[in-house]
Amino acid sequence: MHSQNEIERAGWRSVVAVALTAVVITFNHVFTLGSGALVLGAALLAVPPALWIWFRRTGNRWALAAYGIINAWIVVGFGVIKGLWGITLPIFAGTFLSSVSTAYPKPVFGAFGFEISGVAMFLGSLFILYYGLQLVPDRGRRVALSGVAAIGVMAILIAFAALDRDVWRPPTQGVVKIGVIVPTTGPYAMLGNSFVKAVQMARDDLRDKKYRYELVIRDSGPDPEKARQVIRRVVDDDQVDAIVGGISLIGQETKPYATAARIPHLCVCTVSWIGDGAYNFTNIPSPEAEGELWAREAQRRGIKRVALLTQDYPSINNHVTALKVEVARLGLTVADEQRFDGSVRDFRSRITRAAASRPDVYYVEALEPGLDLLGQQLGDARIHNVSAVVAPSLSDKPALFEGAWYTDSNLKDIGFKRRFEEKYPDTRFATHMMPYAYDSVNMIVRAFETGQNPAVYLRNLRRYDGTAGLLTKAPTSGNFASRPAVWTIASGKPALLNQ
Repeated sequence: MHSQNEIERAGWRSVVAVALTAVVITFNHVFTLGSGALVLGAALLAVPPALWIWFRRTGNRWALAAYGIINAWIVVGFGVIKGLWGITLPIFAGTFLSSVSTAYPKPVFGAFGFEISGVAMFLGSLFILYYGLQLVPDRGRRVALSGVAAIGVMAILIAFAALDRDVWRPPTQGVVKIGVIVPTTGPYAMLGNSFVKAVQMARDDLRDKKYRYELVIRDSGPDPEKARQVIRRVVDDDQVDAIVGGISLIGQETKPYATAARIPHLCVCTVSWIGDGAYNFTNIPSPEAEGELWAREAQRRGIKRVALLTQDYPSINNHVTALKVEVARLGLTVADEQRFDGSVRDFRSRITRAAASRPDVYYVEALEPGLDLLGQQLGDARIHNVSAVVAPSLSDKPALFEGAWYTDSNLKDIGFKRRFEEKYPDTRFATHMMPYAYDSVNMIVRAFETGQNPAVYLRNLRRYDGTAGLLTKAPTSGNFASRPAVWTIASGKPALLNQ
């Protein structure tokens, strides 16, 4: 039997373990419950100590029983079910299994604070269990420990057996439905419509395939919040087997839906974290690759000073960040840097300030209509030493940027561009998107034609030689990398320079 002093020490250690674990539980549940987590935390911090004090002062067995029930609730509900099963096992066992077998998708994690506090919940529950068992008589404790050990071993074995393993069935009735989710209205209309045409061209070019491939084309619109309903309908109602998409703002909204449905999603997106390597993959030159090539080309041209005039927009900011790193590495100087909101229409004061810094080149990047307004006002100021990443190819009036040079997607098969323009003479060929949209469809088709889980095929795929040149993907990565190229605007049209 335990002495009263031993029970006292074990009891208060148990109370401290409960309190510390309650703090971790509160922090973890802020991510899911918001301010409601504070109510949960207050109850866990107040009720167990009150029950223990009640028991110690009165010897009331009901108080001790209630204290034990709360301990068991924390251990099982927060420690085992959520902390161990929901978070700790996916992090460690799931990551390990995905590294040795592509039959297991790489776990998709939430915020760092959520995941680490989940592990801490599990560890805290072990301390609660340990000190709680100190309050049990010796014989009962041995029985309890044996039961806990047996249950723990069984739970871990079952967990490993039940960990997220991909199961795939061939498409019903021999039809593969590919969702095409891009904005075809608003500021992305030119990109989105040409993207759709490239996808249709890829489907039309298919010959002698095992399955029949249907496109489910939906306009997501430019607003990410409104796009969610479109994406949900494509996944849940249309029940597509795969998704191709473009524009990072929409791709990041598509990602959780593709993951939940366990279908492959290939996105022509510059935001690398969209590609989780499990179900979501990106397929376009990275901002870092664009920045490296731009800086090397600038150095080759003898440029030493750069003025940056760019819109505050996620993908543009990514380009600028990567470019500044490469510019600094090669010893070039950013003479002036200005970032503007998408609503700006008068750039004259900004151009004057940039000119005062005496740059060798003006780096400009914006979305329409701001892009062409900026190009026009630069021309009015007799400034023609202009460069960019991608932007001139997206202009509605590319002649405004005559002579400008810029980095953009490579085009290994120039015949693809000619075929596209012959087939769709009224649609602009957007080099930044078209070859990757075309290749993405063909990669998905190849995945299904192999007869294996298409997501697993894409995880295993390391190289793909397509219209945009050689695509490569590192093991466990979700990003297909490719080399960009240097282009110029000549006679009012994009022209690929010799590399």
